[in-house]
Parts: sequence; C-alpha cells; structure tokens
Amino acid sequence: MKKIISLFTVILLIVAVVQAQPCKCNRNGFNPFTYTYAGASLAVSNGHQFEVKCKTPFKLEGGYKCAYTTAICDVQFKATIKNAAGVVVKNDDAFQFPFNYEFETAGNYVLEIAPWCGGKKCTPAKFYFTVTCDAPATCACNDKNGWDKFTAYIDGTVKPTVCGSTFTLKKEQPIVIQGGYKCLGNCNVVINGTLTNSTTGSLKEFPNMKFEGEFKFTEAGKYKLVAVPTCNGKDCKPCIFYFIIN
Repeated sequence: MKKIISLFTVILLIVAVVQAQPCKCNRNGFNPFTYTYAGASLAVSNGHQFEVKCKTPFKLEGGYKCAYTTAICDVQFKATIKNAAGVVVKNDDAFQFPFNYEFETAGNYVLEIAPWCGGKKCTPAKFYFTVTCDAPATCACNDKNGWDKFTAYIDGTVKPTVCGSTFTLKKEQPIVIQGGYKCLGNCNVVINGTLTNSTTGSLKEFPNMKFEGEFKFTEAGKYKLVAVPTCNGKDCKPCIFYFIIN
C-alpha cells in the first residue's frame, strides 16, 4: 500500500512539474509572414531579400508561439533595423505585429525580429532590404520640349501656331493665343513678356504673363512679342511672335 501511495505521489509531482514547465522558445514558433508593399501582398519566409524605395511604407505581418504556452506565457517581440555599418536606425523593444516602416535614406539594411519567451531571447527572424532613392527632380529649362503647341484664335478661326509665327491683323481686331511652357522637374514656370513697336520703338512689359484671354492692338505698326520663360530663376529659350497691324 505504501508503494502505491509513493508511486501515486511521484505521478502527481511529475504532472505538477509538466504543468508548471516554464515558457520556452519554439523551434517552429514563427507563423507564416505576409509582406505588403505598394498595394501588393506576398508570402515570405525568414531571410527574404526585399528591394524598396525611399519613403514608401511596407507592412510585415506574422506571429510567434512559445512552447508550452499558458495564460502567462505570452510572447514578446523586440525589433531592430541596422544599416550596412551595423548602426541601429530603429529599435522597438515592445512592438506587436504588424510591423510598419518606411526607409528615409538609400542603403542596405537588416530587420531583426526577436521573440522572447519566459524572459529568454529566442532565435530571431531576419529580413534584408536594399533601399534606393530617386534623385530629386530638378527645376531646369526644357529647351527641347518646353514650349507647348500654341493655338491662335482669330475671328473664330483656329490656327495652329509655333514660335516665330507672324500675324496680320487690323486695329482693334481681337486675337487669342493659347499655350505655355513646362520646365523640367516639378516646378512652376514664370513667363515675362515684352512687346516692342518696331515702328516707334516703344516697349511694354508683361511680367508673369499668361497665354490666355484676348488682346487687341490700338495702333497700326509692326510689333514683336518676346516671351521669356524662367525656371528656377534661370531664363530659358524665348518664344517670339510678330504682328503686322493695319
């Protein structure tokens, strides 16, 4: 009888030890990872190499289960991102999936996600990133394709027009010339115009002019309109129109 009681006691102790077994790392603890970038999602695994653009966010979803998980055995995560020199550029000691981030500068980076079970660091998952940044757009003259195609409207008649065209009009006869200029890069153009009366030599300036709306000549003569586009403070190739007013 004593032997039976002793055996029963040993069994109870074994059960108690198993139930009280501490939270441990799990060799297969990581859940499948899902990577989302630029609107597309991809199933990935530990060690995957990514190519991304600067300032373009990505999302990594996943999870981990510790071994012998109980109500008090929740996994904790620590994440670090290091550059090629091993310098930490991001450190998060208490993050939860999904992991969201975007890189600010070009280079090669390693993302390490380490699960912790029962206060012990488990084998981390690592992901590798090659980051490139587009060169910033520069504002510059566009001598080849800067001037748009012009269209002239005279008495309801549409006339395709190019720089260097000559118009013969009567006094007070309205004309509309539509068109414009596009600088290289993401910047605004400023067009400054000068209208010279070749007969009298008089000159009129049109700062920040727009090719829109109608205008008329009140005096007969020969005129030259010079439109100079400016990109980032630099004068570009002008467009010239000639007018003969009778």
